[in-house]
Amino acid sequence: MDKRRFVINLVSNFFSALSGVGISFFLTPYIVEHLGKEAYGFFPLSNNFVMYAGIITTALNSMSSRYITISLEKKDIKEANVYFNSVLFGNILISLGFVIVSALFCLFIDKILDIPTALIHDVRLLFIFIFLSLVINVSSAVFQVTAFALNRFDKLAFINIVSNVLKLGAIILLFYFFTPRIYFLGVVTAITAFYMLIANYRLTKKLLPEIQIGWSFFSKGALYVIVGSGIWNSIMALANVVNTQLDLLIANHFFGASGMGFLSLTKFIPNAIYILLGIIVPIFLPEMLKAYANHDMGRLKKTLDLSFKAIFLVVLLPLSVFFVYGEVFFKLWLPTQDAHALHILSVITLVPFIVHGTVETVYHVFVITNKLRTASFWGIFISIFNFVLVIILCKYSSLGVYSIPVGALISGVISHLTFTPLYAAYCLQESRWYFFFKIIKGLAGFSVLVGISYGWKQLNLLMVNTWPMFIINSLVLGVILLVVTLFMRFNSTTRADIFRKLKQKVNL
Repeated sequence: MDKRRFVINLVSNFFSALSGVGISFFLTPYIVEHLGKEAYGFFPLSNNFVMYAGIITTALNSMSSRYITISLEKKDIKEANVYFNSVLFGNILISLGFVIVSALFCLFIDKILDIPTALIHDVRLLFIFIFLSLVINVSSAVFQVTAFALNRFDKLAFINIVSNVLKLGAIILLFYFFTPRIYFLGVVTAITAFYMLIANYRLTKKLLPEIQIGWSFFSKGALYVIVGSGIWNSIMALANVVNTQLDLLIANHFFGASGMGFLSLTKFIPNAIYILLGIIVPIFLPEMLKAYANHDMGRLKKTLDLSFKAIFLVVLLPLSVFFVYGEVFFKLWLPTQDAHALHILSVITLVPFIVHGTVETVYHVFVITNKLRTASFWGIFISIFNFVLVIILCKYSSLGVYSIPVGALISGVISHLTFTPLYAAYCLQESRWYFFFKIIKGLAGFSVLVGISYGWKQLNLLMVNTWPMFIINSLVLGVILLVVTLFMRFNSTTRADIFRKLKQKVNL
C-alpha cells in the first residue's frame, strides 16, 4: 500500500468525519432544549427511512465500485464507461420510483407514525425534504465511484468537509433568523445533497475525463451482472436495517414519541462511530480489490491486518474512554436528561460493535471474493431472530426501552462470534480459527484499555466536572492509552519507524 496516499486519505477522512460529528454534537442539545426530545427523535427516524430505501439501491451501487475499479485496473476504459452509465441510468430509474412512494408516505404520515398533534405539519415537511435529498443522492451515487477507484478518498473527504461547513452555516442562519423548526434540518439536508451532486460530478470529470455520460453506453447486460452480484448485498443491507435501523420505529410504536426521543439521544456515539468507520474502512478496500484481482492473497491479508490495527487505534481506543467516562459526558452534554440511563443504553448498544469492530473490514471479504449468497442468508436469519427477540422483550419484559438494545446485543454477539469469522476464513481459504484469534486479541486489548481508564478514574487526579477538564482529562488519558496501544498492537519495527518520524518532525 502507498503509505503516503494511505496517510493522506486517513487524515482527510478523519477530519471529514470529525466535521460531521461536530455538527451533531453542538446541534443536538440545542434542538432538545428548544424543541424537546420528542421533536428531535423524528430527525434520526427520518434518516433511518433513508436507510430503508438504501436496501433497494444497494443491489446496484454496492458492487458498482468493484466492477468499475477492476475495469480501470485492466485499463479497459470502454468497459468502465459501460458499467458507469448502466449504474447511473439505473439509479435515475430507481429515484423515480422513490418519488411516488415518498409522496404517498408523506401524505399519510400521521396515520403511519405516532406524532404529537402540534408537530404533524413540521414532521411532514421534514420527511418531504429528507426524501428529496434521498432522490438526489441516489441519482448521483455513481459519481463517487471514480474517487474510490483511483484511491482519492482525500477528494471525497474535502467535499464532505465543505458539505458539513455548508450545513452548519445554513442551520445557523435558519435557526437565528427564524423560529426554530425541526423541518429546517430537512431543508439543510436537501441543500447539501444538491451541493454534493455538483461537487462529485465535477470531481469525476476532473479525475477521470475518459468517463463519458451517454445513453449509448447503457447496457442491460452490465446492469444485470452488477445487480446479480449486488442483490445479495441488498439482502445483507435488509438484515442490517432490521438489526440496527428499526429501533426508533419500534420505540415509536411501543413507547411513543417520548420513548423514541430518549432512545434517539443514545444514538449519537454509535452513529459517530459508524460515520468514522464508514470513512476509514473503505480506504482499505481499493488495495484489497487490487490484491485480489492480481491473486496476491498475501498482500490482501496484510492489508486486512493493517485495517484491524487502524480501527483499533482510531475507534476502539476512544470508545474505551467513553465506556468509563460516558456518564460524565452525558451530564455535560445533555444536563436536563438522565445521564446514567443514557450511558447504560449507549454501552449496551456498543457492545456488539466492540466485538465485530475488532475485525470490521472482514465484511469486505465477502464483497471482494463475490461470495455473498451464504452471508446474505445468514444475515436474514439473524435479523429475523433479532426482530422477534426485540418484539418479545418489548411486549412481555419489564425492560422498557432497554429491550431494544438488549435484543440487538444478544443477536449481534451471537452473529459476530459464530458465522462472520468462520465464513470469512473459509472465503480466504484460511484456518477456521484465523479471525477468532484476531477477535480475541482485539477484545483483550480493548479490555486492557478499559481497565486502565477505570484505574485512571479511580485515581481522581483531575476533577472532571466541566468541558475544559473533560477534554484535558480525555487527552491525557488518550495519550497514555495510545502508548499502551502502540506496544500492544504494533511490532518493534513499526514502533521504531513511528518514533523516528515523530522525532524528525519535532526536530523540524
